[in-house]
Amino acid sequence: MRRFALLLGGPLLATEALKERLRGYRLLAADSGGRHALALGLTPELWLGDFDSSPPWLQEALSAPKEVLPREKDLTDGEALLRKALELGAEEVLLLGALGGRLDHTLVHLELAFLLAQKGVRVELTDGLTRAFPLLPGLHAFPLRPGTPFSLLPFPEATLGVEGARWDLPPTALKATSRTLENEALGPIRVRLEAGRALLYLF
Repeated sequence: MRRFALLLGGPLLATEALKERLRGYRLLAADSGGRHALALGLTPELWLGDFDSSPPWLQEALSAPKEVLPREKDLTDGEALLRKALELGAEEVLLLGALGGRLDHTLVHLELAFLLAQKGVRVELTDGLTRAFPLLPGLHAFPLRPGTPFSLLPFPEATLGVEGARWDLPPTALKATSRTLENEALGPIRVRLEAGRALLYLF
């Protein structure tokens, strides 16, 4: 499987566990996401962007092949990097630095994650501490440890159910609700999405 980890510009907790996990991924960075490569002690095979948010010290410190984009364009550096990963045949994408920070960027990353999922690409978003998974109709199994907290968010509406949680839920039509926030896994959970889109958020 062609697995790519994309370093975006949002917050990222660079832990040893994350660094170890990235051994199985091809690493690419978008503009200021390059600072995460330094924190992780890793060198991306490609560093792409217009570099308007990468100060000179960062560009000097990170030795990675660059692809410079024009500043005036109709997409973010992160979206351009996603397109590049798809061109390279990505089948699984880990979006690092995709959550938190600027709300507008976070929302765009979530929408892009759903577009990837619709193309059949496995996708996860993380800030190194929390994780998010876009869910489309079907049955989804997650091997969570007992006690793992999670939320299920209709995005923006969904008919979904969950088993294996402290508060199981039969398939229910949901929209603009807090009913599925702050649940707890008893072990592996199963999410059945009958219609719409949803987001599984682990924290």
